[in-house]
Amino acid sequence: MKGFFRFVGSRRFSIPLIVGPFLYLSWVFYSNQHEESKNLPEAEGKIETEEFDTSLFTVTDEEFQQATSKADSGTQQDLVVNLHEKITDDTGNIAVAYFICVLCLTPLKILLRRNKLISALNRHRRTVGLACFFYTMLHLAIYLTNGLKTLWDEITRLYIAAGFSAFAILLVMALTSNNWTQRKMGGRKWKKLHRIVYIAIPILIYHRAFAGKVSAETIRETFIWFSPVIILQILRIWKQIKEQKARA
Repeated sequence: MKGFFRFVGSRRFSIPLIVGPFLYLSWVFYSNQHEESKNLPEAEGKIETEEFDTSLFTVTDEEFQQATSKADSGTQQDLVVNLHEKITDDTGNIAVAYFICVLCLTPLKILLRRNKLISALNRHRRTVGLACFFYTMLHLAIYLTNGLKTLWDEITRLYIAAGFSAFAILLVMALTSNNWTQRKMGGRKWKKLHRIVYIAIPILIYHRAFAGKVSAETIRETFIWFSPVIILQILRIWKQIKEQKARA
């Protein structure tokens, strides 16, 4: 068992978990590009045959609009929009998953201090946090395909403002997540600064639940995702209060 715990605490365990989602995103992008190049010639051929059909000159305006709308569906622009939306959602979900994991590690260590598996997993807390920030940056970069104009036009939407606020918090976490900053600030000040990450919990819950097409299923799914963090944090606080009362 010692060899297993040593493996879980090593980079051989953490690197595949971090690189894996990026390989998945690359596969999604490649498979969609391949499908796009495969389907487009068929759609173009159909449009050409319909364009030179003499019966088109005798149809009504409603029939013509219906025919052209069918021809436009499945064009390259639609495929690009769908791919952009999928990768944006996937990168956001991956970033949220890493965020949940890193916030579960500390309370698990407090609640299960003697558990060797939890201790081994806690060695990757900083790595998981930086992976969360990396996929958050990727999520933001894909969203800002048209530059800052996209953010400027949509910043008034509350879920966009919430997402950008969460990014600002994670940026501070990432920039100060190193030994040099911890030594310069001191342990107490550094811990106080990093407690602002808890502010990002309700912000990210709102951002994920109300981003894009809001539905009861999306809201329910978001609370299911964040339920381990909420439960573990409540148990951690309860245990710390209990210990403080026992000391008093």
